[in-house]
Amino acid sequence: MCSLPLVIDALLRPLADLPGVVSVHLIDPDGFVVQTNGQPAGTDEIERWQSLVQTADKEAMTTLVMEQGYLILAPVSLRTLAVKCQRTTNLGAIRRVIKNLEWPA
Repeated sequence: MCSLPLVIDALLRPLADLPGVVSVHLIDPDGFVVQTNGQPAGTDEIERWQSLVQTADKEAMTTLVMEQGYLILAPVSLRTLAVKCQRTTNLGAIRRVIKNLEWPA
């Protein structure tokens, strides 16, 4: 039997491996990081992301333009997927992978 972190890592790996993706974080509703691929995020950063998610439509994928690149916040079941990427990243490719993620029931 596989452990949950390995299953989550396997699901997020195609996203984390896309060119220009800096990090991928799966965050639970309480702000705890369930899984990180790439550079870890700080507590303050995650709290800001959570605040943004709470103000957005519960089913909307949100793209923020930042000085260093982009941040995509997407609802995944009861959690939030946060993807940090460089300015040169193909956002369409990232959005397509996110939409096609198949989470186990």
